[in-house]
Amino acid sequence: MSSGFIGGKLNGNHLHAQTTAGNAVYNFLKLPATAKATSLGGINISAIGNDLGLAMTQPALLTTNMDGDLQVSVKPYFAGIQQYDVNGASKLKSNWVIGWGVHFMDYGNIEQTDMLGNIYGMTNPNEYAIQVGIAKTYQEHFHFGTQIKFIQSSFGAYKSNGVAMDIGVRYLAPSGLSQWSILLQNVGTQLKYYQVKEELPLNLILGWSKKLANAPLQFSVTAERLSVWNDTYYDLDFYNQESYNQPGSLQNVFNHLILGTQLYMGKDLEIDLGYHFARRFELNVPNQPNSLNGLSAGFSFPYKRMQFQYGTGFFQKNSYHHFTLQYALKQK
Repeated sequence: MSSGFIGGKLNGNHLHAQTTAGNAVYNFLKLPATAKATSLGGINISAIGNDLGLAMTQPALLTTNMDGDLQVSVKPYFAGIQQYDVNGASKLKSNWVIGWGVHFMDYGNIEQTDMLGNIYGMTNPNEYAIQVGIAKTYQEHFHFGTQIKFIQSSFGAYKSNGVAMDIGVRYLAPSGLSQWSILLQNVGTQLKYYQVKEELPLNLILGWSKKLANAPLQFSVTAERLSVWNDTYYDLDFYNQESYNQPGSLQNVFNHLILGTQLYMGKDLEIDLGYHFARRFELNVPNQPNSLNGLSAGFSFPYKRMQFQYGTGFFQKNSYHHFTLQYALKQK
């Protein structure tokens, strides 16, 4: 059974696979693993820094400075749905860095009914992914990383599992103020499935980040879902009824983009802002207050060996909250 409906709605994105028509499975893999990723728009593969959570998406961001770091994140959604993440990193010999993570989605308790609506029990659907990655620096400025994931999904009697791989490369300019990044995400297959084998949410992502030399700012531009031109979710029945227009060529371009800004307030406090064009387009509803759709924000600050992160995203009059606590097991 596909988890596309629940995972796709939480992500605020489409339900279609990147490679072929139909529904993608394991859409929870597209959800940000930490609060900082949430606050920067959901995806950021190029930010200059040493954030372990961003490295769980782009393994090429793993650095030796993350040695001994441990992160725990929780994101409560609606109707009892919860997201949990635990991430860590360790330095190996010859400056290899290994990262690992557990990504768990708990969809709460759901009634099981027959075709007539008679309730005959309860079920607790959930999904999780266990990932292990490794990264290496080449000639100082090039960084390569890859990771493999084992994925398990359980929706009552409908169970499946699969494997996926991410492959990433980044280039940090000699000045240390500009970084380019590319990531091929979720290349894999289902191993066990219910009746029909489904596609994984393949994603080709490009990212660029720029730190200003004379101002405490960093800007990021991320382009995702580059394997498909028009990948915006568009329900013909609903949109025709509500007098929506299909996205034009220019809108399709912007719907691939995510913008992020990081403002450094001294050495301790960081303020983050993000804007997700596709999320705004897909969540806008006529005659509703849509002004904050697509926006996200958050902050982070350290305390001794710990770092606290908070991120939130907005839609209509609602928002969700993401909390991350990072602890350095080794003194730095």
